[in-house]
Amino acid sequence: MKDFFLALGMALALVAPAVPAAADQSSAVIKKGTELDGVLMQTLSSKTNHNGDKFTLSPKDGFWHKNPPQLKGSTFEGHLENVTPAGPTHKATMTVIIDDVKLADGRTLPLPVKLVSFTVFEPKTHNVRDAGIIIGAAVAGHMAAGKNHGGLAGAAAGVAIVSTLKSDIVAKAGTVVKLKLTDNLNTAAPGQ
Repeated sequence: MKDFFLALGMALALVAPAVPAAADQSSAVIKKGTELDGVLMQTLSSKTNHNGDKFTLSPKDGFWHKNPPQLKGSTFEGHLENVTPAGPTHKATMTVIIDDVKLADGRTLPLPVKLVSFTVFEPKTHNVRDAGIIIGAAVAGHMAAGKNHGGLAGAAAGVAIVSTLKSDIVAKAGTVVKLKLTDNLNTAAPGQ
């Protein structure tokens, strides 16, 4: 019996140093589906930015935003594609591509994510402004036509004006952008 416990103790002594290394390796992996929150470090605009312009996000931690500890001190890097400003006949476009993560130790890894907060990168709607223009045009049309019911023609002119007013996409610096990992991210240093 004494020999059994001695052998068990020696086996545990040999295995114990290997266990933390395995735990460290698995803790370096950030699982697929993990949500990441990043703060936009510069303003992005379909009016002023161009295809290929680069931008960075800084991981946001706080009460409502929790990022994996492996990303502390890192930055998310990306670029823009399909950037076109709003015009009278088309909406603004801007495709946001997140490329990689630059870790605190200086290594850069591909960042397999998809954008969750789409509304950040969409043109703003101006429903109140549009309604005001249409109503104002209807009143002006009615007044210009006298009692000949020019309100309908004025409202139609207001709708025509509103349809040509398009908004650019603007995401201001400091905006929180939510991302989701589409694959596991292994942040372990090479050789670990």
